[in-house]
Amino acid sequence: MIRSALAALALALPAAAQEPPPFPTAGDLAAAIAAHDVPGVAMATLTGCTPGGTVTAGLADVAAGAPVTADTAFEAASLTKAVFATIVMQLVDEGVIDLDAPFAETFAYPRIPDPRYARLTPRLVLTHRTGLPNWVDEGTDFHDRTAPIPFEAEPGTAFTYSGEGFQLLQAFVEDRTGATFEALFAARLGAVMPRSAVARPVPAGVVPATAYADASGAEPRGLDNLADRAMAASSLVTTADDYARFLAFVCDGAGLEPATWAEMTRPQSPVPPEVLRIGEDGIEPPPGSWGLGWMILDVGTPMVGHGGSNDEFNAFAGFLPATGEGIVLLTNGRNGEKMVETVMAGLTPPPG
Repeated sequence: MIRSALAALALALPAAAQEPPPFPTAGDLAAAIAAHDVPGVAMATLTGCTPGGTVTAGLADVAAGAPVTADTAFEAASLTKAVFATIVMQLVDEGVIDLDAPFAETFAYPRIPDPRYARLTPRLVLTHRTGLPNWVDEGTDFHDRTAPIPFEAEPGTAFTYSGEGFQLLQAFVEDRTGATFEALFAARLGAVMPRSAVARPVPAGVVPATAYADASGAEPRGLDNLADRAMAASSLVTTADDYARFLAFVCDGAGLEPATWAEMTRPQSPVPPEVLRIGEDGIEPPPGSWGLGWMILDVGTPMVGHGGSNDEFNAFAGFLPATGEGIVLLTNGRNGEKMVETVMAGLTPPPG
């Protein structure tokens, strides 16, 4: 799920040390979706940590012939994790959450009966070093799942990308604050992202995208991951412009103490090269690590970002702290991850 999104980062980042080419045009995006059989895409950009507008191409609804516009809402998939992590870090600033205090000291989580649960902390979740798998019992609605969650590695010893870990942290945060993730999102980021939601209903004023297996309109589905209860790992629905507003908020250091922002964006959990490597073409990515809820790649200057894939909905967002440049890409096709790679590769200037 994360390999292609991280690979896209790896392709793009060498531009950071050189004069970057212009952001893609609507024509560039149209060519990319055609090449990868993706129905539509919305792109928003940042310049100097300020949103620079939305560019779109293709269709949000193939059957109706409705185009993607700035009002089109997509599932953002794992881009939700970066939003949730930012809220968690606000709670760290307020003394509500201790990143290094074991959950087990104050909070029981019956789905992890293994005694190693006593070693899990918010920091291990945010850096993907819990040792837990991504998902267990995926055929069941998440909030109805009771299957035990096994460990794939010893806590704190290896990078193990885990949606289950984020759901553990969500349950803990909701217990500590007495507020749901939906309520925390509305109170803390609702003004930043007024046309986004982490639980039903779909925000007013947006037009939901339909997602497909390909650009012909095969296997359509709606915003099915948006349910009555939020999921910190994956349930955000947003527009490209709204997520760019959030990215600008983080890029600008808003909402956090400077030391907390620095800790959130500090590389803490090295990502294995095989997670980042780009398929069979032999391209070696630069070193990558996870901070607290965010991916960071080192190309002489850091890029902070996240990718996401809910099958037919695929997304990427990232920014360069050194320059304030950033990009958001939201797509509604199963090949969206590969399309994102193509677009990001186009941002890499030729060697010179």
